[in-house]
Amino acid sequence: MDEFLSKAGSQAVSFAIKSGVSIASSFAIKKISNFIVQIPHEDATKLELLRTQLETRIEIVSSALDLIKLVAARGNTNLGYTLNLTQGLRKDIDEFDNKVSELFKDIEDSSTNSKKQAVKIQSLEVYMTNLLKQIENVTPFINLSLTTSGANLNSTLSKNISPSLLLNASNHVIESNKDVSAISAVGPTFEVTLYTIFYNSSNADNPITWKETMKRASIIINRVRSKDSNKYDYTINIKQNLDDGRYHNEEETDNIRDLTLHVEKIKRLVFNVSGKLLRLEENDNPVLILKTESEYKSSDINWYAFGSYDAPDLSESEEEDEEEDTTSENSEEEFKDASETSNSPEVSTSVSLLEYILRLISLQHDDGKSILNITDERLSFYLNDENAHIKTKEKHLNIQEVINALKNMNLE
Repeated sequence: MDEFLSKAGSQAVSFAIKSGVSIASSFAIKKISNFIVQIPHEDATKLELLRTQLETRIEIVSSALDLIKLVAARGNTNLGYTLNLTQGLRKDIDEFDNKVSELFKDIEDSSTNSKKQAVKIQSLEVYMTNLLKQIENVTPFINLSLTTSGANLNSTLSKNISPSLLLNASNHVIESNKDVSAISAVGPTFEVTLYTIFYNSSNADNPITWKETMKRASIIINRVRSKDSNKYDYTINIKQNLDDGRYHNEEETDNIRDLTLHVEKIKRLVFNVSGKLLRLEENDNPVLILKTESEYKSSDINWYAFGSYDAPDLSESEEEDEEEDTTSENSEEEFKDASETSNSPEVSTSVSLLEYILRLISLQHDDGKSILNITDERLSFYLNDENAHIKTKEKHLNIQEVINALKNMNLE
């Protein structure tokens, strides 16, 4: 499925690629700064020099490790060996805070014995020196690898990115960042049609079928409440709306379906301009496809597709009935207070806006920081189409070719 969508003229982005910049390492650097003022001047001078060198080196090398991980995850096999080489360094940087905390505790416990404390302070100095050397030893290989890999590290946004949609989505995300103590909705309520995969092993010619699961579904993205301002967790809440112009029996009415997805479970997002990609003949609108891990078992993969919900056209008789109902309403109902109407939740049918919001909140979740504080390179990787290089080398498949290929497609 992944390979098929990549070659079908779709815009795809892989998620859950956490930043190499360790938040914990930043905390450790601050701890060292606070600690230095409490020790003898000679020791403080040495540690301050090491602290300054580590701070700059960690920031630089972490950004490089981040780029390597991102590019390797998108299929650049040339960076695979470099990724293995830097795993130890990445682990040491991530554990920097814990190690510093342990050494500080040892120093504090030995405060009544000046000689013993001096030995502990020297242990901290040796640890910082060794980490600095490790970074400096690996740096030339990182530079060489990035230079010779042929990886495109251009942070320029693709022409496919809509500035207006990006600004709109950014505004919604930034607004939701203001209050982390309460559950806050990100963006409007999205009205979509939900499709899921039906796998029929008995049909060898066409084992995979996308089926309509909810004709009308409401999607609300919520940021989960947290005391930690650096924790960006989100849920995607999908609720079936039976007011979809179709007949529903009482049993259906009593059992409205709900579905909750966690953003951290999203592994891939694919956008395609036509629902016909999924053999949805009745839907030629854009579709947004999510590849997610199961909420219960990480080895299981789920696929969901969202298409814009098209409200059914009312028949003439229905329109007449509506007019009669409207004229017979109580005058108080006709002239509601305007403020009530203005406070009604915003509703959107734009799966494109939904796509941009999901990209941005996934980035915030993976990096643990606001999109306003994220580097251009990271933004570029999460916004640009990872299949762009494929599109420049391979002929686009037309819709009919895609539909024909679906008949022989196997679900992975």
